Amino acid sequence: MGLLDDLKQQAASVETDSAEQRRVYLANMGLIDSAMRAVLAYFYELANQLKVVKPASPHTYRVWGVGEFTQMNMTLAAANSRNKSLEGGEHPDYVEFIVEWQGREPLRTVCSSQSAAKHLKEQMWQYGCKLEEKIQAAPDGKFIRSAMTIAPLVPTRFRFDAVYDSGKIRLNIRNLANLGEDQHLLDAAQCTPALCEELAKAMLGKPHHLADLLA
Repeated sequence: MGLLDDLKQQAASVETDSAEQRRVYLANMGLIDSAMRAVLAYFYELANQLKVVKPASPHTYRVWGVGEFTQMNMTLAAANSRNKSLEGGEHPDYVEFIVEWQGREPLRTVCSSQSAAKHLKEQMWQYGCKLEEKIQAAPDGKFIRSAMTIAPLVPTRFRFDAVYDSGKIRLNIRNLANLGEDQHLLDAAQCTPALCEELAKAMLGKPHHLADLLA
């Protein structure tokens, strides 16, 4: 086989691979689009029902070394999404469901270490919690202590991000049954109303099989 024939064969192979990759990409796009829309529909309806029922949270949200929030009531439930333009159409970019739980009293603490104060602030920011800080400093500006007040408001969030290039959906779970975040990379087939149902059950303290669906 001559050089030209060899190059033609390589070019044909590249074109075949590219065509197959595009076929897989478009197929995954359709699956992700359908799954994301089903997720949004479920959480939109769930938010509407929760706004009427206004349940209390069955969970204790503990800020280690500071205290804990208990007997929290729901003050907000909302589902929202954003689309992005792909392949000449609008497809879901992300779907987000948020519930806010309101407690009775804020948590207060004093940090005598600047690094401890920074760590607590970063933790609360990561969990979506709000705090106020008052820093006491010496006349020369040296840090003495930080007094922090953490607002009694805890958001539970489920966020589904479409990752079209890899054909996956990234699920971020924040403050489901305690303060913390988990992240899972799922196939479109895993992102179903059944998964949404188990997330909702776990949030409301009902028996669930969430771990099995996320395994």
